[in-house]
Amino acid sequence: MDSRGEEEIKKANQLAVELGNLVASKGECPPGDRNTPLIAYWSLAFDHHRGVLCLLWNKLFGSAFALVRPLVEATVRAHVVVMGSEEDVRKLRNDEYRTNFGTVGNQIDAFFGTGDWFESFLNRAKNALHSYTHAGLSQLGRRFSGNDVTPSYSEEEIIDLIRTSTIAAFLVTKLVTKHFGFEQEERRCGELFGEWGKHPRTSDHRECWGH
Repeated sequence: MDSRGEEEIKKANQLAVELGNLVASKGECPPGDRNTPLIAYWSLAFDHHRGVLCLLWNKLFGSAFALVRPLVEATVRAHVVVMGSEEDVRKLRNDEYRTNFGTVGNQIDAFFGTGDWFESFLNRAKNALHSYTHAGLSQLGRRFSGNDVTPSYSEEEIIDLIRTSTIAAFLVTKLVTKHFGFEQEERRCGELFGEWGKHPRTSDHRECWGH
């Protein structure tokens, strides 16, 4: 990882700190069958995001890539606990819910009016996410540099990972601030994300996550 990746990590970390403070500054959120797990998913997503950045900074690339699927799933489940049926919520609370990446993206897009963003990303990324997490070829093929057992994750892949995981942290924060009616924090969330997104992109989310 070169200086570009290190700079991306610093920017992503700063954004996450500011996003996290938007929710933390509100103190305790109202309890409830949907509210309590929503905050738990938000908290877990931020732990995973910080974990991805720490692992990359310490050049533990395989572990960082493996952590993205749990981060994405925490983000997806946060949306499901808001939009889902009472049966969905029951299953989430009883640890019986199983995330179907092939169908849930379309459901999220339809409920929240996000076009086809979730469906497009999850359909494109689900196989790679699974492969990175479960020691598939996406990981094994990057354990070598030539004949040497040296990780060979490209700088573009690393930066794409940082941006994908940071987008997840933004999405779950946007969801929480909107759900709880934190209007000022929701606006600031969008402003912070817009400011972060102004620095140049180096990939279009195809290198890591498929075409």
